Amino acid sequence: MMPASNFSDMNSTASAIAFVAGMWGAILNFLKRDISKIGIVRKIGLFFMDTTVSMGITMLVYIGALGYGMNELVSVAIAGALGHQGTRAFYIMELILAEKLGAKITYKALKDEEVQ
Repeated sequence: MMPASNFSDMNSTASAIAFVAGMWGAILNFLKRDISKIGIVRKIGLFFMDTTVSMGITMLVYIGALGYGMNELVSVAIAGALGHQGTRAFYIMELILAEKLGAKITYKALKDEEVQ
């Protein structure tokens, strides 16, 4: 398969499926959080963070894989899986940074709302 060299070369159906996979990954990550003890504003913020990270990673991987010349279906599958794991990776990075910077209160708050 020829690598996609511009956005008009991308299949709109496959792009829509990658978009939906990214959104689904964000929703799954949000639902895994224990958010029973936090306010509605924080819940909305967490949802938007999950959505931004998951969708961003999904679409970047999808577009990159197409640009590399991968099959559209394989690109969607890989992008969806990495998009779902992207929010988890972002959470782990938050924990590492809080621990390394010595922010004990932030670290405890992050552990209390842990993503499984």
